[in-house]
Amino acid sequence: MPRFELIERASQMNSYLLFVSLLSLTFIAYARLSTPEALPLSWKRFWKLSKVESFGFDDEKIRPETQALFLSNALISYSLSTYLFLLTDFERSHALGLALLFVFSFLIFQLLNFRLALLLTDNWKLVSHIAEINKQVWSFIGLVYLALSFIWLIYGQANELLKQAYVFIFVAAYCWRLIKAWRAAIQANLEWYYLILYLCALEILPILFVGRWLSGEYN
Repeated sequence: MPRFELIERASQMNSYLLFVSLLSLTFIAYARLSTPEALPLSWKRFWKLSKVESFGFDDEKIRPETQALFLSNALISYSLSTYLFLLTDFERSHALGLALLFVFSFLIFQLLNFRLALLLTDNWKLVSHIAEINKQVWSFIGLVYLALSFIWLIYGQANELLKQAYVFIFVAAYCWRLIKAWRAAIQANLEWYYLILYLCALEILPILFVGRWLSGEYN
């Protein structure tokens, strides 16, 4: 009887997690209805390395509500993938709390770090461009994490490989975001020493801390 209850609870939990994934998929479906070319544009905007003055060229084709749906999917899918990543090392309630703490802390970090740096360097005009880069990168990566979460729920036994994929996607997206932001800053003639200070203090050190945390060094 205890064995049966354990299996039943696990099955119920998978149903809840699958519902969350389907909710994200619904957001993408609505985004597709709002902007028929939303998915190809998301792919194009992710890879785009435009000059600062031409950032809005194809971004204007995506409605604000469509962008909001993409970002909502990114938040949900990334939270779900983080929870699944932590689930093999922590109890469910603990894993959920850590996942939400990490995701929302990372979100706040992404929203504030470059604003603080640009305010201190008196280059506030770059804020809108870097904010758009964040939207471009994380909107598309949200789609990748949505696919990863579906695979994780279906083939959970391959969790070690999927955990490696989770970390690789995160690091690759973060590095690509830095490259796009660096290019935008250089094109805006931001002094090189400000770039070095920004990268070391507000980008590299926090990501090293997160990497050590994910590796279990601080557990």
